[in-house]
Amino acid sequence: MRNYKNLIFKIYPTLKREGKIDGKYEVDLLLGELFEKVYGKPKLMFSVKNDVAILEDIYPGELFLDLNNVECPTYKGVPYRSKKDLEKIKIAEKLIWWKRYMKNLRWSLGIETKRKKEWRS
Repeated sequence: MRNYKNLIFKIYPTLKREGKIDGKYEVDLLLGELFEKVYGKPKLMFSVKNDVAILEDIYPGELFLDLNNVECPTYKGVPYRSKKDLEKIKIAEKLIWWKRYMKNLRWSLGIETKRKKEWRS
């Protein structure tokens, strides 16, 4: 969103003032240092025709293909990417099961947890 605003409110008016209206242009995107390390320097290609900016392409092209077009396997409806993620899902499931088990055990044995009363002064 920040890059779109930068294009519409800063770059495009600057091009208009300089008299460079119709043509194709390339602009570097502002996405951060970490993003540049992963994907490389992102660039946006756009053209201007009859005072209308048209977004044409974005470089690198793999930018939007990271997880959108790849089907992730699922475990009980939760998508995961690696075995490590699958193990985390299983551990969370066991913790939830254990919490329910302990609650039912306390109820069946008639043990009630005593809550501390907060005294207001």
